[in-house]
Amino acid sequence: MNKLFGKRCIALLTCVVMTVTFLTGCGAERQEQTTSAVQQQKETWNFVDQAGNEVTVKTPVDRMVVLQHHSLDIICQLGGQDKIVGVESTWKNDLGSYIADIWPAIKDLPTPGTLEQPNVEEIAKLHPDIVIVASQSDQATAKKLREMGIPVAVISLRGEGKQKEAQNPRLANADKAYTDGLYQAISILGKLTGRDEQAKKLQAFCEESRTMVEDAVGNMDDAQRVRAIAVERKDSMYGNDKYVGCMLQRAGGINAAAADIQGNGAFTPEQIAKWDPDVIITQDRHHDVYRMFTEDPAYAQLRAVQNGNVIEAPYWTKPWGNPDADSFALGELWMAHIFYPDKVSADAVLQRAKEFYKTFYGVDFTGTVGEGMRR
Repeated sequence: MNKLFGKRCIALLTCVVMTVTFLTGCGAERQEQTTSAVQQQKETWNFVDQAGNEVTVKTPVDRMVVLQHHSLDIICQLGGQDKIVGVESTWKNDLGSYIADIWPAIKDLPTPGTLEQPNVEEIAKLHPDIVIVASQSDQATAKKLREMGIPVAVISLRGEGKQKEAQNPRLANADKAYTDGLYQAISILGKLTGRDEQAKKLQAFCEESRTMVEDAVGNMDDAQRVRAIAVERKDSMYGNDKYVGCMLQRAGGINAAAADIQGNGAFTPEQIAKWDPDVIITQDRHHDVYRMFTEDPAYAQLRAVQNGNVIEAPYWTKPWGNPDADSFALGELWMAHIFYPDKVSADAVLQRAKEFYKTFYGVDFTGTVGEGMRR
């Protein structure tokens, strides 16, 4: 009896072990199949970046180092910030503190380099699938990264290819170059992050905003247009072939400095006095420039200063040397309101900003539009 019972127990135990082994094997096989399916969803993508470099990468990527602030911002608008494992060290100064409100995790990310100089060793530690760099980034360092098997893509926001001087381009058609360049950048970053559909929505939003501006101020003679200048820092401003000149033109203005300054250039109080613009545009990320124009006696006699038309552009409008998606989607509309508040209302700009922030950043818009130009 006891021997029979023992044999039955052994047989039952053997059966249980075989069943568990079979189920475990099936589970492992299913896990391998699932992993394989995920891997199969990736595809090898060959593309040419905005400096003419051929890039090969498997998309969508899982790990990105982004050393270019425009690209960082656009990726956040696409909802792909979870892919970013490293950012440029000066992101707060280059973009503004708002980006940490939209994406708090950025404050704790590694910073393996700057706009101009990637750090090869620190980037390698992050095992990125791709590194995004600016057009002014050190190309010798980019070559080292490529030799290590790390793909590098240049995003310049310009559609006419590599320029001899990154900050002082000479463009055949600046407006077309920046329009094509921004849309190319959105498309590339959308593909890399697997946010292609969101990229299409972002471009469509930009195009809709531009249509609004065109309908409001597009048919103006030069004699009717506001003369303006856009100043970045105390020692440099935007001249010809920089995006903000196109922004001024689209918003119904004229860049008064375009004939005298190519790209980013230095200026003197005497030069600005010669131009005597109706409006001076500064940026809130460089508040010291606004204070210089409004407080320094050297500029006190300027028409823009006396009429209270030194305008500090808020962070969400981005009147920069190269465009961000916000520049097309919101900045050109905002600037048209500043120049011609009777043609573009503050309410129209505010409504558009609220829609953009909710749709692309996933947060409420908390900025302000400000007053139009005083006449």
